[in-house]
Amino acid sequence: MMTIKKLILLLFLICLASLSHSQNTSSQNDFIENLLETIAEQNEENEVDYSDFLDELNKLLLEPIDLNRASENDLDQLFILNKNQIANFITYRERTGRIYSLYELQLIPGFSSDIIRLISPFVSLDQSTEKLNARKRAKQILLLKSEKTLQEEKGYTSENEDSKYLGNSWKYYSRYQYTSADNKIVFGFTSEKDKGEPFFKSENKNGFDFYSAHFQYNSKGILQQINLGDYQIKFGQGVSLWSGFSSGKSALSNSHAYKSQGIKSFRSTDENQFYRGISLLLKPFNNIKIALFTSYKKKDGSLHSDSISSGISSIVNTGYHRNANEFAQKHNLKETLFGSYLLANWKKIELGVSFLQSIYSPEIVGTDAAYNLYNFKGDKNQNISICYQTQLHSIHLYGEAAQSKSGGRAFLQGANIQVHPQLNFEVIYRNYDPDYHALFSNAFAEQSKTQNEEGFYMGVEFHPYPKWAIKAYYDQFEFPWLRYSASSPSAGHEYFSQLEYTPNQSISVYFKYKQESKPENNSSEQIKALTTQTKNQYRLHLSARMSDQWEIRNRIELSHYQKEDDHENGYLIYQDLIYHFEKLPLSFNLRYALFDTDSFNSAIYAYENDILNSYSVPAYYLKGNRFYFNMNWELNRNLKFYIKYAQSKYSNQSSIGSGNSEISGDTKSEVKFLLRLRL
Repeated sequence: MMTIKKLILLLFLICLASLSHSQNTSSQNDFIENLLETIAEQNEENEVDYSDFLDELNKLLLEPIDLNRASENDLDQLFILNKNQIANFITYRERTGRIYSLYELQLIPGFSSDIIRLISPFVSLDQSTEKLNARKRAKQILLLKSEKTLQEEKGYTSENEDSKYLGNSWKYYSRYQYTSADNKIVFGFTSEKDKGEPFFKSENKNGFDFYSAHFQYNSKGILQQINLGDYQIKFGQGVSLWSGFSSGKSALSNSHAYKSQGIKSFRSTDENQFYRGISLLLKPFNNIKIALFTSYKKKDGSLHSDSISSGISSIVNTGYHRNANEFAQKHNLKETLFGSYLLANWKKIELGVSFLQSIYSPEIVGTDAAYNLYNFKGDKNQNISICYQTQLHSIHLYGEAAQSKSGGRAFLQGANIQVHPQLNFEVIYRNYDPDYHALFSNAFAEQSKTQNEEGFYMGVEFHPYPKWAIKAYYDQFEFPWLRYSASSPSAGHEYFSQLEYTPNQSISVYFKYKQESKPENNSSEQIKALTTQTKNQYRLHLSARMSDQWEIRNRIELSHYQKEDDHENGYLIYQDLIYHFEKLPLSFNLRYALFDTDSFNSAIYAYENDILNSYSVPAYYLKGNRFYFNMNWELNRNLKFYIKYAQSKYSNQSSIGSGNSEISGDTKSEVKFLLRLRL
């Protein structure tokens, strides 16, 4: 393994060269990728669909928020800003009038040069008549995407007919979106076939495996909004109703208060966390909104039957239907939902109440595993919650309390405190009972479920000097009941700190340290007892724009894993190059990475640039190298083509992966294509 001293010296020399040659220009792509990565890090081991999040980012890039006209709701879309910063901005604008330069924002408490750099791609100060007129035209977008793993996976040649893939190795995706000139009407559809799923044959004689359609009508009367087809609901702090993406813990250490987004059209390919039916949003009074919604759809589930009971033993969320075994789980569970929420908004306080009734057929019977004792079982569930947020001078208070039919309760209380113009704290306490059941929740938590957890989080962001930032958080959590990987109640902690230096608009350097310590079952086959599992990560990262055309990114990351007597180490080092042609509507970026870890336990995750509306956060583990190449070609103002090729090559490996995903050999290659048409 390359010595740590050599790796650090190499990156240090690159940093010095970059700092001496960079120019004072900004890079929108760099900002977006950094933001996506900080959020992706916390969800690195879970399958999270970021497509809606990417949609919002792309929309803000195409239609930046005009800071001189923006309302509080508009600024809520800038997930980077917390409520204290938004309140301070509005107060400043009301007092001083029109804002003429982004640098002026540094006069506002809570707005450092780093914050301004992060929001700059998504905001504007003066929108030209041409841009405003462009917004008034109807928009139609069509996306066509395909991707493929070039090496053959075991599932395509399996001799077991129940596990053999029934389709080809290509993934197909299409999406159409129409938005009227006045933004009153939005409709579209999405279709997807995963790799290995049959296409216009076998169980999928109608083509794609997954179809989704949505229609939304917006108005300014009492009836504010109608949604038909597929939609999402994001309410309160996510303790009861929050389908889709939420950020969780990240380098944005003080921006964890959820901002209710209400009901939105669903445009993702997540085959589970959405509603399918109709919703109405009413505004009977100026400060009150009432939503009514109902949904019916089928979900995947494993069937269980014995002499005592029959039903669904577990809900399957993968969305894969590639072979007979997976098709046997498809659409076994019928889910009927209806509910409502009310939001009352006064100048200083917002209050909300929500209700959700869930009906399942057949009933969910669960399994006999001890850790599943408190999980939801039955055919009916109810959730009721109350949420609030208020601003008291420089303190933003927010929270939500909820209860399910079982009697289990969930509670979250947070406070964001602007102690000084350059010093901000955030504290969050949450307590989710083991028998609290909310299948559409997604609140702030260490786990992916809003259940069986109590914790206290404290984050801080400090800007001691104009070009420096310190971000840190500490999270202490407990699990009152068993988990899949822990055979008794347990507790753990997570610590994160990041030092950033931003000498100008084109350069950013940061060092990050993160430690997570969590009890897990030991390796004994006879008696399962808890032992502490600890992972430490150290990262040094540089992003610099060398000229109007060239950008570079460099990273070195080290990891150390310890469990019982097992000590493992790993490193990742990569170089990114990005080039934007001056006279051609063409850009490309590439990465070359070297990695070496003792096993998957010490794996290192890193976000990768990808084609439009796609994402990739692969795990770098074992020993090898990885290369990828992206190209974006704007053929004309209405047609853009994207391509990505990626290859991982491992040392001393005769196969990659396991089960049906196993590939023979030491190399795995992938290719992706996307065509974007503006009609």
